[in-house]
Amino acid sequence: MPILSPPPEPFSVTVPVLIVGGGACGLTAALAARGAGAEVLILEKDEIPSGTTSMSQGTMCAAGTLAQMEAGIEDSPEQFFEDVMAKVQGKVDPEFVRVITREAAPTIDWLSAYHGIPFAVDKAWSGLGHSVQRLHAPPEKTGEDLMGRLLQAVERAGADLLTDATVVDLYADESGRVFGVRVERPDGSQEDVGCDALILATCGFANNPDMIAEFIPDMAGAHVFTWENSQGNGIQWGMELGAAVADMTSFQGYGALAYPQEMLFNYNYVIDGGVLINKRGERFSDEMADVSGQGVKVMRQADQIAYMIYDETLHNRHKHLKETRQALEVGAVKTGASASELASSLGLPKDALQQTLTDLSYAKAGKRDDAWGRDFSGTHDLTPPYYGIRVTGAIYHTQGGLDVDENARVKRSSGGLLPNLFAGGGAARGMSGPTCSGYIPAAGICMAMTLGRLAGQAAADLPRPKYHA
Repeated sequence: MPILSPPPEPFSVTVPVLIVGGGACGLTAALAARGAGAEVLILEKDEIPSGTTSMSQGTMCAAGTLAQMEAGIEDSPEQFFEDVMAKVQGKVDPEFVRVITREAAPTIDWLSAYHGIPFAVDKAWSGLGHSVQRLHAPPEKTGEDLMGRLLQAVERAGADLLTDATVVDLYADESGRVFGVRVERPDGSQEDVGCDALILATCGFANNPDMIAEFIPDMAGAHVFTWENSQGNGIQWGMELGAAVADMTSFQGYGALAYPQEMLFNYNYVIDGGVLINKRGERFSDEMADVSGQGVKVMRQADQIAYMIYDETLHNRHKHLKETRQALEVGAVKTGASASELASSLGLPKDALQQTLTDLSYAKAGKRDDAWGRDFSGTHDLTPPYYGIRVTGAIYHTQGGLDVDENARVKRSSGGLLPNLFAGGGAARGMSGPTCSGYIPAAGICMAMTLGRLAGQAAADLPRPKYHA
């Protein structure tokens, strides 16, 4: 992905704010820039904007929102900050985290009030690093629903969206100022688009084996469940321009990917008292201690396989979820009137599964400490009929990327800021610190939309350069 010298002739088309990537970050950035009065063009590689956002549960964490107040939940950006810093054990830039935890709630409230995107607190999610219920989701609780609502809002706001538009080159000078991009269409034709400010809202690099091997070598060859375009293009462009990167070893893992169907399965079953076992029929961790890191723990089991075990009470509680409906449709979920029957359905050793369930009953009843240290308070004993699904672990998306300031402007590796480059989404660093264990639920969408809003506002306010006068 070369960086080209500025063309000698003016671009045929120039926009004040150019956004590469039409996911949650890019669309939010477009709304913010339009709100600040700037003309905007979004370039999206796919025919239909989807990205990693569409693969998510469409949930964003934020503290001090109107939705929380309406639900009677007391929370604050400061408490959110403390929760994040505790989760990452202080191994992240605190000022960066303060920006995100402070600006997340205004982002949610702004999208709801000005762009008609309704967010409600998802009370099914609690704990896992959050001291209060602060996960917000649109009505369907899916990334597809969130994307659909964002696209409608962008259309209403008057931002231009060009799909099937692959950015192949950037035009920039030696100072790192970006003048525009070269876009390639499906028929091979190319066109150049100029800009005053460029926002990189592309995916991370989870689907780029070379970058995984370079930055997260322990995960080289690991199973990946992410959008196919997660190649790290935006990060690479930024680095070529002299940008700084941060936390490139960080990623979100997930240990509940239905296998071999490769379908996301909801972790609510575990949160509410279900467990994960391996092919020996034995538990292998505290399933609630580190949800992102659980993906790595699953990948360390025989054949990288585990089984989520729950009961009919939990099945009825969450069977309305889209992920459950899809898993049931393809026969991924198995059931049994007894532990023995479930073991037969899943191909597990009967005696071992029965012993695991017996030990679990004792732990939930308080008759003995859980061998893995899990606190089962508020959960019920699993009783027949039982349910189970075979799962694997995977890298879901990377959390490292271009280092940015409080306005999502990209920092130079040598100090200072690049003149007119902004980043968010998978192209920018997250707030998860240097490992997979620092990821706090719903941080991905939180980072994408919060940095998107900040980037859009700042890019629209950037002084118009002299070369366009």
